[in-house]
Amino acid sequence: MQSPYASKRQNDDRKPLTSSILFPEILKRFKENPTAAGSLLGLFIFSILRRGKITDEWSLLFSARNKAPEVHHQAVPLLSQKARKLPIVVIELEDRDLVKYITGGLTGLKGVTSGKIKIAGDVDLALRLEDTFVNAGGVEQTLEFLRRRQSKL
Repeated sequence: MQSPYASKRQNDDRKPLTSSILFPEILKRFKENPTAAGSLLGLFIFSILRRGKITDEWSLLFSARNKAPEVHHQAVPLLSQKARKLPIVVIELEDRDLVKYITGGLTGLKGVTSGKIKIAGDVDLALRLEDTFVNAGGVEQTLEFLRRRQSKL
């Protein structure tokens, strides 16, 4: 697994990354329904790959119960003292697999066993993040968002 703490982004202007479209939408959805975060607490770092190289990095910081997470377009945001005590989970996956992961088509367990997802840190917490996406209506909302976006192109 490549270190998500050292930014090794590759400039790749061929097509927009799914991550650059989905993470801002995730923030918007959680702001509309902050209680969807439930009791999830932790820092989730997503290292987004394209052809095996880190091309994008995002983080979701769930620092308080029933509060929308902070979404950062970087691996590690500046953390408050309280946030530094939270567990950290690093999730590394190809950009093309991100939609499958968020919508449940590629679960963390299936992704890890197939080698499509690498998880460092608390695996149980990573699985709880999946549940949070599902409970927040992420599956339907993500698919609807992508359909609307595709029809505009």
